[in-house]
Amino acid sequence: MKHFFVLCLLLVSSAQARDFTIGGFSETVFIVSDLDEATSFYQTYAGWEVRDDSPVDEKLKQLWQLPAKVNIEQRLMANKGTTTGFVRLVQISGIAQQQIRSNTQSWDIGGIFDVNVRVADMDSKFRQLQLVGWQGDSDPVGFTFGPFEVKEWITRGHDGVSFALIERIKPTLEGWPHLKEFSRVFNSTQVVKDIDKSLIFYRDVLGFQMYLEHKGASKTAGANVLGLPYNLTMEIPRSVFILHPDKLNEGSVELLQFHGADGKDVSHLAKPPNLGIVTLRFPVTNLLELKKTFEKHNVEIISETTLQLPPYGIVDMLAIRTPDNTWLEFYSSK
Repeated sequence: MKHFFVLCLLLVSSAQARDFTIGGFSETVFIVSDLDEATSFYQTYAGWEVRDDSPVDEKLKQLWQLPAKVNIEQRLMANKGTTTGFVRLVQISGIAQQQIRSNTQSWDIGGIFDVNVRVADMDSKFRQLQLVGWQGDSDPVGFTFGPFEVKEWITRGHDGVSFALIERIKPTLEGWPHLKEFSRVFNSTQVVKDIDKSLIFYRDVLGFQMYLEHKGASKTAGANVLGLPYNLTMEIPRSVFILHPDKLNEGSVELLQFHGADGKDVSHLAKPPNLGIVTLRFPVTNLLELKKTFEKHNVEIISETTLQLPPYGIVDMLAIRTPDNTWLEFYSSK
Protein backbone atom coordinates (compact mmCIF):
# COMPACT_ATOMS: atom_id res chain seq x y z
CA MET A 1 0.00 0.00 0.00
CA LYS A 2 2.86 2.35 0.84
CA HIS A 3 4.38 1.81 -2.60
CA PHE A 4 0.99 2.48 -4.20
CA PHE A 5 0.73 5.89 -2.53
CA VAL A 6 4.30 6.74 -3.53
CA LEU A 7 3.45 5.85 -7.13
CA CYS A 8 0.33 8.02 -7.02
CA LEU A 9 2.33 10.95 -5.65
CA LEU A 10 4.87 10.55 -8.44
CA LEU A 11 2.14 10.50 -11.06
CA VAL A 12 0.45 13.59 -9.61
CA SER A 13 3.79 15.37 -9.39
CA SER A 14 4.52 14.52 -13.03
CA ALA A 15 1.12 15.79 -14.14
CA GLN A 16 1.52 19.00 -12.18
CA ALA A 17 4.96 19.58 -13.68
CA ARG A 18 3.47 19.60 -17.18
CA ASP A 19 1.10 22.58 -17.19
CA PHE A 20 0.44 22.54 -20.90
CA THR A 21 -1.51 20.35 -23.31
CA ILE A 22 -0.31 19.40 -26.78
CA GLY A 23 -2.59 18.01 -29.47
CA GLY A 24 -1.58 15.79 -32.35
CA PHE A 25 -0.15 17.77 -35.25
CA SER A 26 -2.85 19.69 -37.10
CA GLU A 27 -0.87 20.20 -40.29
CA THR A 28 2.36 19.49 -42.06
CA VAL A 29 4.20 22.00 -44.23
CA PHE A 30 5.57 21.15 -47.68
CA ILE A 31 7.92 23.69 -49.23
CA VAL A 32 7.45 23.29 -52.98
CA SER A 33 9.18 24.63 -56.06
CA ASP A 34 5.96 25.32 -58.00
CA LEU A 35 2.87 26.19 -55.96
CA ASP A 36 0.44 26.00 -58.86
CA GLU A 37 1.74 22.64 -60.05
CA ALA A 38 1.61 21.16 -56.54
CA THR A 39 -1.88 22.54 -55.90
CA SER A 40 -3.17 21.08 -59.16
CA PHE A 41 -1.67 17.69 -58.38
CA TYR A 42 -3.23 17.41 -54.93
CA GLN A 43 -6.59 18.60 -56.20
CA THR A 44 -6.57 16.08 -59.05
CA TYR A 45 -4.98 13.00 -57.50
CA ALA A 46 -5.51 13.43 -53.75
CA GLY A 47 -8.99 14.94 -54.13
CA TRP A 48 -8.07 17.73 -51.71
CA GLU A 49 -9.47 21.24 -51.77
CA VAL A 50 -7.85 24.63 -51.23
CA ARG A 51 -9.02 25.63 -47.76
CA ASP A 52 -7.07 28.91 -47.61
CA ASP A 53 -4.81 30.90 -49.96
CA SER A 54 -4.55 34.20 -48.13
CA PRO A 55 -1.29 36.21 -48.16
CA VAL A 56 1.46 34.96 -45.87
CA ASP A 57 2.11 36.98 -42.73
CA GLU A 58 5.52 38.65 -43.07
CA LYS A 59 6.42 37.43 -39.58
CA LEU A 60 6.80 33.92 -40.97
CA LYS A 61 10.14 35.13 -42.33
CA GLN A 62 11.20 35.86 -38.76
CA LEU A 63 10.13 32.41 -37.57
CA TRP A 64 11.95 30.74 -40.46
CA GLN A 65 14.96 33.07 -40.23
CA LEU A 66 14.64 34.19 -43.84
CA PRO A 67 15.79 37.50 -45.33
CA ALA A 68 13.18 40.20 -45.87
CA LYS A 69 13.74 40.14 -49.65
CA VAL A 70 12.19 36.69 -50.20
CA ASN A 71 8.62 36.24 -51.36
CA ILE A 72 6.40 33.57 -49.77
CA GLU A 73 3.08 32.23 -51.05
CA GLN A 74 0.94 29.50 -49.52
CA ARG A 75 -2.13 27.33 -50.01
CA LEU A 76 -3.70 25.21 -47.31
CA MET A 77 -4.90 21.88 -48.71
CA ALA A 78 -7.52 19.79 -46.92
CA ASN A 79 -9.36 16.54 -47.38
CA LYS A 80 -12.93 17.67 -47.99
CA GLY A 81 -15.10 17.55 -44.90
CA THR A 82 -12.22 17.30 -42.41
CA THR A 83 -10.95 19.79 -39.84
CA THR A 84 -7.37 18.58 -39.31
CA GLY A 85 -4.58 16.71 -41.06
CA PHE A 86 -3.96 19.62 -43.43
CA VAL A 87 -1.04 20.08 -45.79
CA ARG A 88 0.20 23.64 -46.20
CA LEU A 89 1.99 24.16 -49.50
CA VAL A 90 4.54 26.98 -49.37
CA GLN A 91 6.55 28.43 -52.23
CA ILE A 92 9.56 30.64 -51.44
CA SER A 93 11.27 32.65 -54.16
CA GLY A 94 14.38 34.82 -54.02
CA ILE A 95 16.64 32.41 -52.13
CA ALA A 96 18.69 29.28 -52.90
CA GLN A 97 17.03 25.98 -51.98
CA GLN A 98 17.91 22.29 -51.87
CA GLN A 99 15.75 19.20 -51.55
CA ILE A 100 15.85 17.97 -47.96
CA ARG A 101 15.68 14.27 -48.84
CA SER A 102 17.18 14.19 -52.32
CA ASN A 103 17.83 10.70 -53.74
CA THR A 104 17.61 9.15 -50.30
CA GLN A 105 17.03 5.57 -49.23
CA SER A 106 14.57 4.72 -46.48
CA TRP A 107 17.41 4.13 -44.02
CA ASP A 108 18.99 7.55 -44.62
CA ILE A 109 18.35 9.68 -41.55
CA GLY A 110 17.24 13.27 -41.16
CA GLY A 111 14.18 15.40 -41.65
CA ILE A 112 10.66 14.06 -42.07
CA PHE A 113 10.68 10.82 -44.05
CA ASP A 114 7.02 10.72 -45.05
CA VAL A 115 3.42 11.54 -44.21
CA ASN A 116 0.74 8.85 -44.02
CA VAL A 117 -2.64 8.94 -45.74
CA ARG A 118 -5.28 6.28 -46.26
CA VAL A 119 -6.52 5.17 -49.65
CA ALA A 120 -9.62 3.11 -50.37
CA ASP A 121 -8.24 1.17 -53.38
CA MET A 122 -4.46 0.80 -53.43
CA ASP A 123 -4.23 -0.97 -56.78
CA SER A 124 -6.05 1.72 -58.74
CA LYS A 125 -4.24 4.56 -56.95
CA PHE A 126 -0.90 2.85 -57.60
CA ARG A 127 -1.59 2.61 -61.33
CA GLN A 128 -2.87 6.18 -61.48
CA LEU A 129 0.16 7.72 -59.76
CA GLN A 130 2.66 5.68 -61.75
CA LEU A 131 1.24 7.20 -64.93
CA VAL A 132 2.18 10.69 -63.69
CA GLY A 133 5.69 9.74 -62.62
CA TRP A 134 5.42 8.85 -58.95
CA GLN A 135 7.80 6.06 -57.95
CA GLY A 136 8.75 4.08 -54.85
CA ASP A 137 11.36 1.62 -53.63
CA SER A 138 8.86 -1.21 -53.99
CA ASP A 139 5.45 -1.97 -55.40
CA PRO A 140 2.61 -1.96 -52.84
CA VAL A 141 3.27 -4.61 -50.19
CA GLY A 142 0.78 -6.38 -47.95
CA PHE A 143 1.86 -7.12 -44.37
CA THR A 144 0.75 -7.28 -40.74
CA PHE A 145 1.68 -4.37 -38.49
CA GLY A 146 0.67 -4.79 -34.86
CA PRO A 147 -3.03 -5.73 -34.89
CA PHE A 148 -3.57 -4.49 -38.47
CA GLU A 149 -3.37 -6.12 -41.88
CA VAL A 150 -2.56 -3.45 -44.47
CA LYS A 151 -1.35 -2.86 -47.99
CA GLU A 152 1.18 -0.02 -48.19
CA TRP A 153 3.17 1.85 -50.82
CA ILE A 154 5.77 4.47 -49.97
CA THR A 155 6.01 6.75 -52.98
CA ARG A 156 7.92 9.92 -53.79
CA GLY A 157 6.83 12.80 -55.99
CA HIS A 158 7.40 16.54 -56.32
CA ASP A 159 10.32 18.09 -54.40
CA GLY A 160 11.26 14.85 -52.66
CA VAL A 161 7.97 14.63 -50.76
CA SER A 162 7.14 11.06 -49.76
CA PHE A 163 3.75 9.61 -48.89
CA ALA A 164 2.98 6.30 -47.25
CA LEU A 165 -0.29 5.31 -48.91
CA ILE A 166 -2.09 2.78 -46.72
CA GLU A 167 -5.11 0.62 -47.44
CA ARG A 168 -6.55 -1.14 -44.40
CA ILE A 169 -7.40 -4.77 -45.16
CA LYS A 170 -8.31 -6.02 -41.65
CA PRO A 171 -10.02 -5.11 -39.42
CA THR A 172 -12.47 -3.14 -41.54
CA LEU A 173 -11.69 0.58 -41.48
CA GLU A 174 -14.41 2.58 -39.75
CA GLY A 175 -14.88 6.26 -39.01
CA TRP A 176 -13.40 7.69 -42.24
CA PRO A 177 -16.47 8.94 -44.15
CA HIS A 178 -14.45 11.46 -46.18
CA LEU A 179 -11.98 8.95 -47.62
CA LYS A 180 -12.26 9.25 -51.42
CA GLU A 181 -8.80 9.60 -53.01
CA PHE A 182 -6.32 10.51 -50.23
CA SER A 183 -7.54 10.87 -46.65
CA ARG A 184 -6.32 13.59 -44.36
CA VAL A 185 -2.75 13.20 -43.12
CA PHE A 186 -2.88 11.21 -39.88
CA ASN A 187 0.72 10.16 -39.14
CA SER A 188 4.26 11.17 -40.07
CA THR A 189 7.53 9.23 -39.92
CA GLN A 190 11.05 10.30 -38.95
CA VAL A 191 14.03 8.03 -39.60
CA VAL A 192 16.35 8.67 -36.65
CA LYS A 193 19.93 7.91 -35.64
CA ASP A 194 19.29 7.41 -31.92
CA ILE A 195 15.76 6.27 -31.21
CA ASP A 196 16.31 6.28 -27.44
CA LYS A 197 17.06 10.02 -27.46
CA SER A 198 14.04 10.68 -29.66
CA LEU A 199 11.82 8.61 -27.36
CA ILE A 200 12.98 10.61 -24.35
CA PHE A 201 12.13 13.85 -26.15
CA TYR A 202 8.61 12.88 -27.25
CA ARG A 203 7.67 10.79 -24.21
CA ASP A 204 9.39 12.53 -21.30
CA VAL A 205 9.69 16.13 -22.48
CA LEU A 206 6.48 16.49 -24.50
CA GLY A 207 4.45 13.89 -22.63
CA PHE A 208 3.45 11.78 -25.64
CA GLN A 209 2.09 8.28 -25.05
CA MET A 210 2.89 5.07 -26.90
CA TYR A 211 0.25 4.10 -29.46
CA LEU A 212 2.16 1.24 -31.07
CA GLU A 213 5.56 -0.39 -30.70
CA HIS A 214 7.21 -2.88 -33.03
CA LYS A 215 10.75 -4.25 -32.94
CA GLY A 216 12.47 -6.85 -35.04
CA ALA A 217 13.32 -7.97 -38.55
CA SER A 218 10.96 -9.46 -41.11
CA LYS A 219 9.95 -13.08 -40.54
CA THR A 220 10.53 -13.96 -44.19
CA ALA A 221 12.84 -12.73 -46.92
CA GLY A 222 11.44 -10.91 -49.92
CA ALA A 223 9.47 -7.82 -50.87
CA ASN A 224 9.14 -5.15 -48.21
CA VAL A 225 7.71 -1.65 -48.17
CA LEU A 226 11.00 -0.06 -47.02
CA GLY A 227 13.00 -1.19 -50.05
CA LEU A 228 15.52 -3.37 -48.22
CA PRO A 229 17.34 -5.98 -50.32
CA TYR A 230 15.26 -9.15 -50.27
CA ASN A 231 18.04 -11.24 -48.71
CA LEU A 232 18.54 -8.77 -45.83
CA THR A 233 14.98 -8.28 -44.60
CA MET A 234 15.48 -10.99 -41.94
CA GLU A 235 18.90 -9.65 -40.91
CA ILE A 236 18.21 -5.93 -40.42
CA PRO A 237 15.90 -5.34 -37.46
CA ARG A 238 13.90 -2.14 -37.18
CA SER A 239 12.54 -0.29 -34.17
CA VAL A 240 9.23 1.49 -34.74
CA PHE A 241 7.39 3.61 -32.19
CA ILE A 242 4.20 5.58 -32.86
CA LEU A 243 3.47 8.25 -30.25
CA HIS A 244 0.70 10.77 -29.65
CA PRO A 245 -0.25 13.02 -26.70
CA ASP A 246 -3.47 11.04 -26.20
CA LYS A 247 -2.29 7.63 -27.45
CA LEU A 248 -4.07 8.04 -30.81
CA ASN A 249 -3.11 7.46 -34.43
CA GLU A 250 -4.32 10.94 -35.42
CA GLY A 251 -1.62 13.56 -35.80
CA SER A 252 0.83 11.02 -34.40
CA VAL A 253 4.60 10.81 -34.79
CA GLU A 254 6.33 7.62 -35.93
CA LEU A 255 9.99 7.06 -35.08
CA LEU A 256 11.93 4.52 -37.15
CA GLN A 257 15.48 3.28 -36.73
CA PHE A 258 17.26 0.66 -38.82
CA HIS A 259 19.78 -1.47 -36.92
CA GLY A 260 22.51 -2.56 -39.29
CA ALA A 261 21.69 -0.45 -42.34
CA ASP A 262 23.72 2.75 -42.24
CA GLY A 263 22.96 5.60 -44.63
CA LYS A 264 23.70 9.26 -45.09
CA ASP A 265 22.52 11.99 -42.73
CA VAL A 266 20.58 14.85 -44.35
CA SER A 267 19.38 16.44 -41.10
CA HIS A 268 21.43 19.61 -41.73
CA LEU A 269 19.14 20.30 -44.71
CA ALA A 270 15.91 19.76 -42.80
CA LYS A 271 14.87 23.37 -42.33
CA PRO A 272 13.30 26.26 -44.23
CA PRO A 273 13.67 27.29 -47.03
CA ASN A 274 14.65 23.85 -48.35
CA LEU A 275 12.25 21.77 -50.42
CA GLY A 276 10.21 18.90 -49.08
CA ILE A 277 8.35 18.11 -45.88
CA VAL A 278 9.81 20.74 -43.60
CA THR A 279 7.78 20.67 -40.37
CA LEU A 280 4.82 19.44 -38.35
CA ARG A 281 2.70 21.97 -36.45
CA PHE A 282 1.25 21.08 -33.05
CA PRO A 283 -1.44 23.06 -31.17
CA VAL A 284 -0.62 23.85 -27.54
CA THR A 285 -2.85 25.24 -24.80
CA ASN A 286 -0.12 26.95 -22.79
CA LEU A 287 2.87 27.91 -24.91
CA LEU A 288 4.61 29.72 -22.05
CA GLU A 289 4.69 26.57 -19.94
CA LEU A 290 5.95 24.59 -22.91
CA LYS A 291 8.78 27.10 -23.31
CA LYS A 292 9.70 26.63 -19.65
CA THR A 293 9.77 22.87 -20.17
CA PHE A 294 12.05 23.26 -23.18
CA GLU A 295 14.38 25.47 -21.17
CA LYS A 296 14.38 22.97 -18.30
CA HIS A 297 15.40 20.15 -20.66
CA ASN A 298 17.92 22.25 -22.63
CA VAL A 299 15.87 22.20 -25.81
CA GLU A 300 16.89 25.28 -27.79
CA ILE A 301 14.08 27.47 -29.08
CA ILE A 302 15.28 28.47 -32.55
CA SER A 303 12.81 31.30 -33.04
CA GLU A 304 9.37 32.53 -32.00
CA THR A 305 6.85 35.10 -33.13
CA THR A 306 3.18 36.04 -33.27
CA LEU A 307 1.53 35.82 -36.66
CA GLN A 308 -1.72 35.41 -38.54
CA LEU A 309 -2.15 31.75 -39.51
CA PRO A 310 -5.50 30.82 -41.08
CA PRO A 311 -7.61 28.91 -40.12
CA TYR A 312 -6.33 29.22 -36.54
CA GLY A 313 -6.34 33.03 -36.41
CA ILE A 314 -3.59 34.94 -34.63
CA VAL A 315 -1.17 32.52 -32.98
CA ASP A 316 1.96 32.57 -30.89
CA MET A 317 4.39 30.13 -32.48
CA LEU A 318 7.85 28.79 -31.76
CA ALA A 319 10.23 26.48 -33.59
CA ILE A 320 12.66 23.93 -32.15
CA ARG A 321 14.80 21.05 -33.33
CA THR A 322 14.44 17.54 -31.94
CA PRO A 323 17.47 15.51 -30.78
CA ASP A 324 17.66 14.17 -34.36
CA ASN A 325 17.48 17.70 -35.79
CA THR A 326 13.88 17.57 -37.08
CA TRP A 327 12.34 21.05 -37.27
CA LEU A 328 9.04 21.18 -35.30
CA GLU A 329 6.66 24.06 -34.63
CA PHE A 330 4.20 24.60 -31.78
CA TYR A 331 1.46 27.22 -31.72
CA SER A 332 -1.18 28.59 -29.40
CA SER A 333 -4.19 30.57 -30.63
CA LYS A 334 -4.67 33.93 -28.96
